[in-house]
Amino acid sequence: MKVHPTPIWSIPRLLIAGLVLVLAHPVVHAGASFERFFGRYQGESTSIPEGEVSKRNISVAIKPAKKGFVVEWEAEISKTDGRSKQKGLSITFIPTNRKNVYKSAMRRDVFGHAAPMNPLKGDPFIWARTAGDTLTVYVIRVTESGEQDLRIYKRSLTPQGMESEFVRFHDSEPIRRISGVLKKVGTAQLVVPTEQTSVSRPDP
Repeated sequence: MKVHPTPIWSIPRLLIAGLVLVLAHPVVHAGASFERFFGRYQGESTSIPEGEVSKRNISVAIKPAKKGFVVEWEAEISKTDGRSKQKGLSITFIPTNRKNVYKSAMRRDVFGHAAPMNPLKGDPFIWARTAGDTLTVYVIRVTESGEQDLRIYKRSLTPQGMESEFVRFHDSEPIRRISGVLKKVGTAQLVVPTEQTSVSRPDP
């Protein structure tokens, strides 16, 4: 039976700050609920930022890694005036001591362990969770003025592939929404972690 994801617009205005502290420490593997999402997906999405509509060709790959999984996605954005640009993001996630919650392993600490970025130093703080047929990735940045920039990527499995939904909030106010349908086009191979996972403009 398909589990329907909670509508992204019903997310509470306030985040639980303690989650940042919990995910910042190495913990023991708590399961592998992410394996069902492995594969390569392609499709199209529509962006609606404050009245402007643009089309995006998007591709998503969710791959196994040595201790977790990797999410990669790219987008080719076509504007109504004919302009186009590309954006992409690749993140490795590893388990936490919370069931179905995963932290990003985007850099190495002084002991050589994979560790999340520090949002108070301008880095994005990123984690993921799985719930039924939905994999959600959260990206938080703290702006220079101390405001919150939150981006939420939801991907829900369907018989043909997955549905994607993205919402960006600025201090809890939604400022961009993107939705799309992707078709599964292949499998994904094991990824060997490197010193640092590449990140480029997390807003495809």
